[in-house]
Amino acid sequence: MPTPAHSIRAPLLWLLLPLMAGLPAAKIWPVPPAGVWPFLIVAGLAALCAGWAAATGRNRLSLSALALAALLSGFLLLHLRHPHLHQRESRPPREVTLTVRVTEVFGSTSRARSVSGLGIVVAAGGTDAELVGQRIYFSANRRISTLPRISGQYEIQGVLEPLPRDDADAGFNDYLANLGIRQRLIRSRVVRELAPPSAVRTLVTSLRDRLEKILRHGLDEHPQAASLYLAMLLGEKAALSAEQENAFMRSGTFHVFSVSGLHVGVIALALHMMLTVLRVPRRPEALVTLAVLWLYVQVTGAGTPSIRAYVMIAFLLSSKALRLPGNTFAALSAAAVCTLLADPLQLFSTGFQMSYSVVAALILFGGPLADRWLERWQPFAFVPRPAWRWWHHTVSWTGRKMIAATAGCWAAFIASTASGIGFFGLFSLGAFVANLVILPLSSLALIAGFLSLLTGLPGLLSLSALFNSAAALIIIAADWLLRHCTTLPGVYFPARFRAEWLAPVSLALMTAVLLAGASGRWAKRYGGFWPPVVLLILLLLFGVKFGG
Repeated sequence: MPTPAHSIRAPLLWLLLPLMAGLPAAKIWPVPPAGVWPFLIVAGLAALCAGWAAATGRNRLSLSALALAALLSGFLLLHLRHPHLHQRESRPPREVTLTVRVTEVFGSTSRARSVSGLGIVVAAGGTDAELVGQRIYFSANRRISTLPRISGQYEIQGVLEPLPRDDADAGFNDYLANLGIRQRLIRSRVVRELAPPSAVRTLVTSLRDRLEKILRHGLDEHPQAASLYLAMLLGEKAALSAEQENAFMRSGTFHVFSVSGLHVGVIALALHMMLTVLRVPRRPEALVTLAVLWLYVQVTGAGTPSIRAYVMIAFLLSSKALRLPGNTFAALSAAAVCTLLADPLQLFSTGFQMSYSVVAALILFGGPLADRWLERWQPFAFVPRPAWRWWHHTVSWTGRKMIAATAGCWAAFIASTASGIGFFGLFSLGAFVANLVILPLSSLALIAGFLSLLTGLPGLLSLSALFNSAAALIIIAADWLLRHCTTLPGVYFPARFRAEWLAPVSLALMTAVLLAGASGRWAKRYGGFWPPVVLLILLLLFGVKFGG
């Protein structure tokens, strides 16, 4: 078994961490009057110095110069990709007509009065030409609008106004601001479709409709279970009722409805088991797995957590297929670098911060903690292993799985508490226990859903209905448990940080402590596995206000 220090070896951290430091610096400070050229020159010289130092064996100088180059590159990347980031709109709200390419449509029921989404301005009138290329949020009246579809281009008329930060939707507006959106189009209508969605998007949409029909088969009499099922498999959060959403949010288990590493990982594992039984060679297995996972990610909306999980699995499968050295943390670091290079503003999104921090905690803290606990798990130490009977093996296997699950849930609780307080205003004390129960149940539901799709696509709808029923039973049990348990006192508390800057600082401090502990192999002379716990307690005592 590899040591914790070996299992977290990730050379890309020398690029990733300075790059992540440069991005918030660019969000805080605009480009100086001299422009970006001084930064480009210094970054280029630092990169050349890093290469020269590496070639001459000066490793410390090489790493320092490389970190400086990455830091300046992060600063430049955000400013070059989003040159309007620090501009402020001074004009009052006004009526405009824009051509918008839709990039995301927010889920809403057919009864909703409006439809909303995100898009990129493709064309605008002469006085609004500076809007071309910028991201924008729109909210259109459903009754008088053409319903927009992702990747299609539409003519939208409405009132354009700066994005407010002090209204009742401040949390959502902060989310939009972190995506680089500075203005919103309200009281609008989608006049007409100028260009249909791409062929790939049309194929994905039709496939999604087909999958949804398969997953609903046999569940007509259980609409609540069906809504949870679709939300879990396809990420359709709009199908959830307010009561369901509150129960999962307060218990700290709402992440099971965000298509992420859990979903992509479970499906990848199911594909691996199926292709292994079919004796598919390693390289074709990797290609088939990645193709199916890509379709699944696209069908579920291609959110940041699912893309992160896909890229991470792609690096892992590629390293195994090509027989190259690799590990989970190195794959996570590579996925983060690719995500930030594609869209640097992702660093400031809730999904990026929560998903990467939790997965990093599972690798850096949960894995080594489970290894330490498993070393002490010797239920039948005085019985020779060849003499074990079936129940010896059952007890030993069950204990090992429970220990690994407990360590993982504890690591996720440690890492996600600050994010839950900062983003959702909740301290979910019951999240640790709730995840121990809900994660295995949701994994079983995901496997049943995968088998339902696998049998439903070729037309075996009777088998598909059987798997749907099994998943529905599991989901009904999980829903019942959460609805009753979240009513117990002490499961969750309203909470908020005493200052807004404490949320990102807490996340950065926890990540730094986890990296330091893992690099030191969680040695006892450095406090063992206690420093993250102590840091969390200090944050709760001195940085958080509890209550409404």
